[in-house]
Amino acid sequence: MRVWLHECLGNEVGWNAWCLDLLGFATWAPSEREVLERVPGKLEEHFDFLAAHGFPPPRCSPEVHVVERVSGDEVLFSADRAAVSPEQVDLTVRLLAATRSDLLDTVGRLPEAALDWDPPYRSFASWATWRTVRQILAHLANTETHYYLAQIGLVPRTSPASADGDWQAFLAEHRSETLSRLQELRDDSDRRRVINRDGEEWSAAKVLRRLVRHEILHSKSIGRIGREYEAHVSSRGGAPSLGYPPG
Repeated sequence: MRVWLHECLGNEVGWNAWCLDLLGFATWAPSEREVLERVPGKLEEHFDFLAAHGFPPPRCSPEVHVVERVSGDEVLFSADRAAVSPEQVDLTVRLLAATRSDLLDTVGRLPEAALDWDPPYRSFASWATWRTVRQILAHLANTETHYYLAQIGLVPRTSPASADGDWQAFLAEHRSETLSRLQELRDDSDRRRVINRDGEEWSAAKVLRRLVRHEILHSKSIGRIGREYEAHVSSRGGAPSLGYPPG
């Protein structure tokens, strides 16, 4: 199990462990030791995700080997500077279909009132503007088109999604643009797209892994909100179960 470690010094101080051999797999912890301890268990979760969507099981040793350590806010690993292949873009598209399926299934179990419920977060980043499910969905849509892809020169063609809008419509619209821009990247002669802007480093490879990881991450957070909402409603008189699995 090869991992690449990123010490975050910006908005979310801590350590990310990425497996660049498994597109979209990463985990975070406050320290390097803790994140390395988390990798095997989180790897099993990722294998379950892949299996549930028909991807072949990766062949990977449980022994963790650190390939590289980088430090800073929005920096690149050495491997991020290589050009992505058409096959990597195709895999990204397939993985995004899987993450979107999970997201829609998770949100689809929520009653309308839960979309605007403000969860009692134990801790929450002061700079983040997405607390409720509806806000998270707008954040997901906008991050794809107006942040990740824009960082490598793929300027958005759609207007930013608003949390007040129709979440099903804006998710579909922004995902359609994302897929269109990925096709452009696949057909481009420059599939490296290494860009340094205002001290931040971006590349096509970094964008692909971040696109997949971002939706996995927020689908899990919406699942947690769903379980907390169910407990909140039940404590005030009971309601039918929303069917969320524990954990």
